[in-house]
Amino acid sequence: MPRRLPLLDALRTVAAIGVMLYHVADAFGPTRLFARTYLFVDLFFLLSGFVLTLAAEPGMASRPPLAFVRARLRRLWPLVALGTLAGALAFLPGGTPGQVGRLALMGLMMLPQLQQGFAIFPLNGPQWSLLWELAVNALHAAVLHRLSERQLLSVVAVAGLGLAAAIAVVGGCTMGPNAEYWWLAAPRVVWAYGLGIWLARVWRRRGPVPLADWRVALIAPLAALLVLPWVPLGQALGDAVAVFVILPALFWVAANAVPPAAAGPALQRIGAISFPLYALHEPVLVAASFVSERPEAKLMAAGLALLLAALAARFLPFLGPATRAEARTARIAAA
Repeated sequence: MPRRLPLLDALRTVAAIGVMLYHVADAFGPTRLFARTYLFVDLFFLLSGFVLTLAAEPGMASRPPLAFVRARLRRLWPLVALGTLAGALAFLPGGTPGQVGRLALMGLMMLPQLQQGFAIFPLNGPQWSLLWELAVNALHAAVLHRLSERQLLSVVAVAGLGLAAAIAVVGGCTMGPNAEYWWLAAPRVVWAYGLGIWLARVWRRRGPVPLADWRVALIAPLAALLVLPWVPLGQALGDAVAVFVILPALFWVAANAVPPAAAGPALQRIGAISFPLYALHEPVLVAASFVSERPEAKLMAAGLALLLAALAARFLPFLGPATRAEARTARIAAA
């Protein structure tokens, strides 16, 4: 019988909200409560590896890797472009048209700016992870899908060792968005995405085994990262515990949770805003921070980002097929 995983759709939106709240604090001033929700990016990669394994890996052996990468690019690029253009509008008052135009062109071509001391995508910071998403998608289609579970775990273990070393060097799991240490995002991405592939294969083989109430499973990752800044571990050790233990464990709980059928449509509607919110929220926050730094401006900016994401999910034509593709991604054959 077919089974859907709408909870993972909603979990993706919880993660996008967590990243947005981190950027709210970054744009308007530090807020300790959201100081570590940037780690939801690691959950995104874990979730992506899991979901794409269920949806696409069975067909990868008979499909050229480039075809899969092109399909992923068609999925990601329209909102990348929209986010870049929104970022250009937000930054135009603070820069010259030539500077902003050059950065916009680089963003549209998904070319990182590797000048030390700057974000590699200055107009829309979260774009760094979408570039790495395409890279690891290509690796999945070309190599990872051919590996046995044991071989895959070996790759994941090596990436994990590399990530542990990178966290020690950088002082936290923050590598990727900035030109300094941008390349150290490679083990970060391969660890999370590769682990997602392995977990999906295990899940597909044995089927879901509920471990917690679905509502608890949905909220637990956010609760854990909100509490993390108060745990006396230091940033580097706390981030390592989160990416190696807490987030994989809580993701596994969510992947095995079974919400009632009546909750499925609502969870899918919630999930539909995740990618638009992730791709568009930072330009909205930056523009709002230029206008006001008052506390109510933070709430209004976050609310506006959510509204724009909901409108994008509802009305932009290129998101319709993506929503249906995600629905197919969530449908698998239960053992």
